[in-house]
Amino acid sequence: MTPQMSSFYPRAWRLMAATVLIVAVAAGVATAQTPTPPPRGAGSAGRADQSGPAEVQRLLDAYSVIRAQEALKLDDDQFVQFLPKLTALQETRRRNERAHNQIVAELGRLTGPNAQVDEAQVREKLKALQDLDVRAAAELRKAYDAIDQALDVKQQARFRVFELQMERRKLELMLQARRGEAARRMGPAAPIKKLDPSTTATSSKQIRVP
Repeated sequence: MTPQMSSFYPRAWRLMAATVLIVAVAAGVATAQTPTPPPRGAGSAGRADQSGPAEVQRLLDAYSVIRAQEALKLDDDQFVQFLPKLTALQETRRRNERAHNQIVAELGRLTGPNAQVDEAQVREKLKALQDLDVRAAAELRKAYDAIDQALDVKQQARFRVFELQMERRKLELMLQARRGEAARRMGPAAPIKKLDPSTTATSSKQIRVP
């Protein structure tokens, strides 16, 4: 195999993978936007949309891995070192976001309108949330330090810009997914009734002008 062919195959693979992921992202959003009735007899768990915001985030994380090499101008050797560090950063962020949201949801339940507030339990959850946020910040800092070790200064700056761009795109698609889920839960709109001309005419005759 010639050197030209050897360099072609990694690029061709990345292009194919990017195409597949783009289609997957589009399909995930389209599925989330399509109102589909839940199975008969299904409860709240049956109404869960597996291709909603969480699925969009997972797909975009995978897509950002493919786009990163081009955006940061990484050669193949750098990309091999960079890839596991990026996926570790993504997993760290997702894991801590899930834990944060879970504790906040528990706080909402404990302090709801009909809840008998147990101040000791609320303080415990607030402390757990604070500890989690401190730990998450340290873990993210460590993950970013690991990434920076694989990049030069210009690439480090490019990575911050790249993350912001991907985050904006992710928010756009997640909002679309949430709107689709809201439309699915509301169900199809009630049909507009057509007015009967004869009824309208009869009603208009009953209106008297003083």
